[in-house]
Amino acid sequence: MSKAASGNASALSQNKKNTRKPLGRGLSNLLKSDAAASEAAGIREIEIERIRANPGNPRKKFEKTSIEELAATISAHGVLQPILVIEKKDHFMVVSGERRLRACRQLAFKTVPCIVKEYDDQTLLEVALIENIQREQLDAIEEAGVYKSLMETHTLTQEELARRVGKSRTAIANRVRLLQLPDSVQAAVADGKLSEGQVRPLLGIKSEAVQLKLVKEIESLSLTARQVEDLVNRQKGEKAKKVSRSTTPELRGLEKEIEERLQIRARINHNTSKNNGKLTLEYFSLEDLDKILKVLGIRR
Repeated sequence: MSKAASGNASALSQNKKNTRKPLGRGLSNLLKSDAAASEAAGIREIEIERIRANPGNPRKKFEKTSIEELAATISAHGVLQPILVIEKKDHFMVVSGERRLRACRQLAFKTVPCIVKEYDDQTLLEVALIENIQREQLDAIEEAGVYKSLMETHTLTQEELARRVGKSRTAIANRVRLLQLPDSVQAAVADGKLSEGQVRPLLGIKSEAVQLKLVKEIESLSLTARQVEDLVNRQKGEKAKKVSRSTTPELRGLEKEIEERLQIRARINHNTSKNNGKLTLEYFSLEDLDKILKVLGIRR
């Protein structure tokens, strides 16, 4: 190799050494850049001990499994979305992101990324409500309770509330009416044991005792929303006609046995004076009818 070529190679090697940035410095600059971007976006790292849950959070139930799954995700990828908080005198209160806060506590984080906002009490509840609705994290009863609270506390009409939360007035009205149902029925909806569609027809029944009786039928026969509507309509018709029937514990036991066997509604009307009567089997679909025919041996 000539001296000129050797000199060029040496200079090129030296230039590479001068231009190569140490890994540590590059990582440090990257972190500083991320921190600067976060600060510019209004994101602050706040000590987790200074953050408290919102006692007025519309969402009341937090499943342990859901928190654990979120914690695993955060452990692998970090907190991808900051927690929205408001500043109080000696602490910060969560507006949205309580699941993230719980997951970070489970991971023993010291700080979490937050965005600090200023809201009055009404706006705070509205924002928390909307955030939960958009994420579909509220059950129908929780949502109904917040609607009622907003209307009563801030003297809002259903139309005014509908505009604020982006819902139709009918949707607001239907949800709030669920709060007229017995507490046990509301609890069943909140726990996912009954759907809103299954229980809404019961609002047409004024008697709480009758409502609870029909709920038992809904649960035992796994009735659909349409079948519940039919059941309620028949109940209204029976009441209007004031139809009465003679029954005994033995007959009710037989009715229950038939219903459990066929998974349909059965009624035995017995005339004690003539010692005869009528057995009525009610089906709610062609599948139900086919099941009855098979039991009777008419169809295979």
